[in-house]
Amino acid sequence: MYLGVDLWDKKVWLAVELEGVVIPKEIVKRVEIINRIKYYISKYDIKVIVVWLPYDLYNKDLRQLNKTKKFIDKLEWIFPDHEVVWFDERFTTFWAKETFISEKDRWLPKDDISASLVLEGYLKSKGV
Repeated sequence: MYLGVDLWDKKVWLAVELEGVVIPKEIVKRVEIINRIKYYISKYDIKVIVVWLPYDLYNKDLRQLNKTKKFIDKLEWIFPDHEVVWFDERFTTFWAKETFISEKDRWLPKDDISASLVLEGYLKSKGV
């Protein structure tokens, strides 16, 4: 089982893979993320934590990227028995907006969809 984590300054978007299906789960406050990851590891027997790296197309804004890399290091230290991997998320917000969201029918926030798309992209890249 896989847990997808999309980390931002104040909030974190989560998605899980259950029997080959990626499901957006929730948006949590940044200060709650470690406890929520522990919950998902326990509830869904998570083996791999996939964290999205927010690369800038032109590598100009590295602030969030550097914060996310530090967070990945922290996860590796806190969860040594779990594989922690990263995945490039550059185009997922655009893809989610173009694919699933219209201006009138906002049935799910684009970031939730992006989190799911990144996890699906990672799984496909690994042949899962």
